[in-house]
Amino acid sequence: MNSLQLLVSPKNSPSVRSAGRLAIVRLALAAAGGLLALRAMGLEVPYDYVVPCTPENAIFGHFSATKKPVLTVKSGATVKIEGGGGSTGAGGRGGESVDRNKWYKENNIPLTEEDPVVKEIAKAMKESPNKLPPPPGAPTGTGFGGHFLIGPIFIEEAEPGDSLEVRILDVTPRLPYGSNSARPGGGGLPDLMPRPFTKVYLLDLKRNAAIYDKKVEIPLGPFNGVNGVCPPDSEGPNRRSGPPGMFGGNLDSKDLVAGSTLYLPIFQKGALFYTGDCHAAQGDGEIAGDAIGTANSCTYQFILHKGKALAGPRAETATHYIIYGLDPDLDTAMHNAMVATLDFLKEKEGYDMMQAYTLCSAAVDFRVTQVVDKTQGVHAMIPKKLFVNDANTYWYRPRS
Repeated sequence: MNSLQLLVSPKNSPSVRSAGRLAIVRLALAAAGGLLALRAMGLEVPYDYVVPCTPENAIFGHFSATKKPVLTVKSGATVKIEGGGGSTGAGGRGGESVDRNKWYKENNIPLTEEDPVVKEIAKAMKESPNKLPPPPGAPTGTGFGGHFLIGPIFIEEAEPGDSLEVRILDVTPRLPYGSNSARPGGGGLPDLMPRPFTKVYLLDLKRNAAIYDKKVEIPLGPFNGVNGVCPPDSEGPNRRSGPPGMFGGNLDSKDLVAGSTLYLPIFQKGALFYTGDCHAAQGDGEIAGDAIGTANSCTYQFILHKGKALAGPRAETATHYIIYGLDPDLDTAMHNAMVATLDFLKEKEGYDMMQAYTLCSAAVDFRVTQVVDKTQGVHAMIPKKLFVNDANTYWYRPRS
């Protein structure tokens, strides 16, 4: 057994689930040079609990403050969450009724409807009681609709006015394929699409690639498009999951891969965390309306910060701080991202408005997160290397 195997258990063994587990995880991440590398070696990030993809745990297209929690945990707990998704035949947003085996064969997907993950996802879609009708204006023939989510997870002692730190330890596709699509009236170019179109991608985890065709392969960057706490009561009951908000939700932020951290303000007792809308890869903007949709297994650690209020979602990676701006109007979303970034720099370094403003213009990248979720997104990427006096205390070390 080598040193890496001593640090990361291939199963969730009792020896790993100890008081020193978090230190072990951190050492393992540094030694492995990345969490996808651990998966490629047949190793597994340790966790305390598993939330399976079941009809009771699944919820479609909305957040609920009254749904019974799928799990209750203390701050610091690590949870493995088995997600759903994967489009036709394995469960997407609409509950398609097709011949799954025929569809898999036509698209050269090495699956059948008897595959355990396929059966699990199909059962959750068919039998889940947590569904709403299609949203107003949905195309004729749309099923119950909405993102395939799992939740909520209840965090003990969490109250409105606190914040939740979500450390993303691992995100790995559960299916060997993904897909995305475009249709007239949707995406960032609603008037230019002449007809509906769907693209299927085979996923090669060993090579870390999604196969577009013989000429193009896309590097995998698995992440969940929806990561959020339950919205405030002011958003109304059964708030649709399409537009993101100050609670997070459908940010579709492609940087929230393994090794990143998301920070969210809390609006409900217990925080009530939801996740889903599983992606294998995405480009900033998500312009056609979808990333490469699949089903992911993710491992998250939840850390509660009492009395630490946030105005909206923030994120962090080993190399950047990420600040989000949201609004139905893209110009206003950009404005909100700029102001929130100035506020962050004031909070972090004590800079006044003009100092922070000029620093942003010289060194901060503002990127379009997505333009397809009714509420548009812009995010600022602030390089950590700007802050030459800061010690590197971040929990994850990528391969150098």
